Order: sequence, then structure tokens, then C-alpha cells
Amino acid sequence: MRIVNGTEAVFHAGEREAHRRFGVEELAREMQGTIAPQLSAGQARFMDAQAFCFITVREPSGALWSQVLPRVETPQGIYPLLAFGDARTFHFLADTERDARLLAGAGGAAGLVFVDFARGARLRVNGDLDVVDDAVLPGFRSPPGHRLMQLRVAQAYANCPARIVRMALPKE
Repeated sequence: MRIVNGTEAVFHAGEREAHRRFGVEELAREMQGTIAPQLSAGQARFMDAQAFCFITVREPSGALWSQVLPRVETPQGIYPLLAFGDARTFHFLADTERDARLLAGAGGAAGLVFVDFARGARLRVNGDLDVVDDAVLPGFRSPPGHRLMQLRVAQAYANCPARIVRMALPKE
């Protein structure tokens, strides 16, 4: 089965295999109309409310690398997880040491998953990842040891919450 939206495949081969394994191919076919090439205001608010997200990139070797992407904390304070450019672009900070494999995946595709564990809600955002100059955010300066990353949104959609373990995160 190939799930398509116009002439473009909506789900990559790994996602289609997961749909097959979990027996949700029909549900995936129904959900393809909810996949948008930009963020809605509600999706941006949901993403902004999270203290961290999960990100996956393809390394130059072809291997996939996944990690937690937390807010950046410096002696000057805690930076927001994200800065939004518009409905198709957002930015985040990468630590040049801790996130070396993430930085190596710049220039390619990335997938981010935002999870609200208390509500059992999940949002997936796929797009093109790049390292960008601080000048793209007027008046912004990356803290020492960090690079500004930009994701250009290709797909944004709610993800199935069935396998989210419900838990309350500690208050900040």
C-alpha cells in the first residue's frame, strides 16, 4: 500500500511499515488529510508549552540519530525551547558539544515529536533542518557553545496517543 497526498507520499516507508505492523493502515489512510505543510496557531501553542521534544535526523553515514532536545539553560537564564518565524519555520538551539550528531544532520530532513504526557497528546513535525545565522532572528544572539537551528515545516500532524504513558511532569 502506498499512502499518497496528490503525487507526494505522505508517510515514509518506515511509517507505512509501522502502520502495517500495528494494523492501523486504514486509520492512517483516513488521517492523511490532517497532515498540513504548515503549523496552525494551536499546534504552535502546543509546541511552545513543552519543556522538551524528541528529534530524529539522518547522519551523513545514513544512520538515524534520535535524541531529546531540551530547553537551553545558561547562567543568564533558560531559553525558550522554540522561536517561531512564521507558520512554516521555527528555530531552536543546539549545543555544539552535546548535539554534535544533531548538527551533523543539518542540511537534511528531520522529524520532531512533541508530547504532553499529562494530557496524552502528541504532535509530529517533519521538515528540512539547517544551521542558520543568528541574524534570521532580529536582535537574537546564540549563547556561547550553541548554534541556531531552523526547521522548515513540510508536515505537521497529531500523532496517535495510544502508546503515550500518562504522567505529570514536575512543575518548573
